[in-house]
Amino acid sequence: MTSSDPSRLIIILIGGLPILFSDTAAVFWVCALVLSFCVGPVQASSRSFLARITPPERAGENFGLYATTGRAVSFLGPAMFAVSISIFGFQRAGTLGILIVLFIGLLLIIPVRPDAPRKAMQAQAES
Repeated sequence: MTSSDPSRLIIILIGGLPILFSDTAAVFWVCALVLSFCVGPVQASSRSFLARITPPERAGENFGLYATTGRAVSFLGPAMFAVSISIFGFQRAGTLGILIVLFIGLLLIIPVRPDAPRKAMQAQAES
């Protein structure tokens, strides 16, 4: 899997849907296991992607921004979980809030291409 390949994020979204619609423990645990196999690789690939596209002289700045951004938006998942439960009135609806946050993330990552920063750096170096 390359870091610009959103397939694991799509698997996470698809794996969350049965949890939203089924109240059986077996469905919850099977889907939760599928989700757990995807979360770590998604996090690791985002860090390695950033490391590959970051010029060495900007590494501290970019990784600091990466960490700060993660902390700045970390409230979104729990907030959407709570909002979904309050709107729909049942606990499993919280899954919908989390899926919405993940879907927005998917929409934001799809246009990101690994060669774009390199092309920009080459153009800057040539001028």
